[in-house]
Amino acid sequence: MLVARNDAAHENLAEQFRSRNVRKIYLALVHGKMPRDSGTVTLPISRDPRRRTRMTARGRTGRHARTDWRVIARLDRCTLVEAVLHTGRTHQIRAHFAAIGHPVVGDTLYGAPRNLRAGTRNVPLLERNFLHAARIGFSHPSTGAWVEVRAPLPKDLRVYFEQIADCLGRRDAERVRTVLTARQNIDAALAPYL
Repeated sequence: MLVARNDAAHENLAEQFRSRNVRKIYLALVHGKMPRDSGTVTLPISRDPRRRTRMTARGRTGRHARTDWRVIARLDRCTLVEAVLHTGRTHQIRAHFAAIGHPVVGDTLYGAPRNLRAGTRNVPLLERNFLHAARIGFSHPSTGAWVEVRAPLPKDLRVYFEQIADCLGRRDAERVRTVLTARQNIDAALAPYL
């Protein structure tokens, strides 16, 4: 969220959003293994005609929307992705990833299972969607200098990663290596977002 300190700054920022010059980067943990390391989703988004509380990217009509994504880490049955929004449609990330068969973890409105399995166990329930606004970049309204603001990953989402790693653990050597690798991957993947 950006807050302008005066009317001139507000108008400038509003124009940057309108002209899509604001860079919005999110982290999302999605169900399943993404088939590639990066990609783009350009499905149009519209109101779901059956469930009016949500949007859909499965129809042929709707407003243009574009989400670029890249894999940060693959963790057993889920994938941590960085999503860059080029448009700002309502529920864009949630609708796009659900439409390509990888709903956001915790997002039951868009088809995510209530539970996430890691190894042979269920990870404790996440009481929200695993979606985080990690960075926003814009031109300063007065100076024009590029400003990028980062928001660290909230504690509850960091704890959730630890719970995934714990669920992967067992006493046998292979599982211990898997857990250690998972923890190292998680730590390395999250370093720029902490």
